[in-house]
Amino acid sequence: MDIGISGSFPWFGPPFPKLAKHMEDLGFESLWTGEHIIIPVDIADPQRHGVPLPSNYRHMPDPFINFAAGAAVTTRLKFGLDVCLVTQREPLVLAKAAATLDRLSNGRLIMGTGYGWIREESEIMGTRFEDKVRKSSEVIRALRTIWTEEAPSFAGEFVNFPPLYSYPKPLRPGGIPILIGSGMPGIDNGRALRRVAEIADGWLPMMLPPAQARDDLARLRQLCAESGRDFAAMDITIVVPAIMLGLGERAEWSYDLEIQDKDELLAGYEAAGVNRLIIGIEDMVDDSAFHNLEVIAKGLYL
Repeated sequence: MDIGISGSFPWFGPPFPKLAKHMEDLGFESLWTGEHIIIPVDIADPQRHGVPLPSNYRHMPDPFINFAAGAAVTTRLKFGLDVCLVTQREPLVLAKAAATLDRLSNGRLIMGTGYGWIREESEIMGTRFEDKVRKSSEVIRALRTIWTEEAPSFAGEFVNFPPLYSYPKPLRPGGIPILIGSGMPGIDNGRALRRVAEIADGWLPMMLPPAQARDDLARLRQLCAESGRDFAAMDITIVVPAIMLGLGERAEWSYDLEIQDKDELLAGYEAAGVNRLIIGIEDMVDDSAFHNLEVIAKGLYL
């Protein structure tokens, strides 16, 4: 099971390339971050599952530019979005930026995709909140078309373009791996699992306990069989806050989680069929981030 790191990298924190190189040197397989292009000043409900909007959401830099800088100083570290708000980006521009980064990094980009939970943000960026799931699925299909066809065209509810040329294509023939970034503990994740089976290369939920991960993945296996997809080829990645493993400090976004036995938890995820665990850590706002990464790497025996 691969181990990655997920965090927020505010623009005023340590240089992103130095953090990426440090993660690679410590033995982490991948580096992950989310995105918010803008944050509205006025939000009617600035909480998600009871957790207030993290203060550094407003200070997120563009992940594609950060990843390009990180890729230039690393050779093995993969770069993942958890998630890219695909409903808030123009698909043709997004397809080109992602494919260019994939080429630049020698195929080290992974795209977790989503649509966000802040209504005002979605609507400022041009997507009705009620349309976000349908539009997200359509954008994923459009991206795949752009990346794999020589003269792609698309006619959908939200995305439309005539035959055109869009280069470069991603390094991998099937395009950049796309994961559905949706899923939480204690709820029915059926809709997300069905979308994974129909249109994605993998699943990226948050904080699922191993028992629920096992049950949800059994369900995904069945859905893949019904859709003619190869479940064994799916990238199954779960985000788990470091505090849940008894490592690091409690991040602002990590919810009220209990510390569990680290070795039992890791073994449980591996037995459930998880390919990659992403350890969510506190925001990287100053040079203490380098030490925090070392503590987590040591705690995970990397």
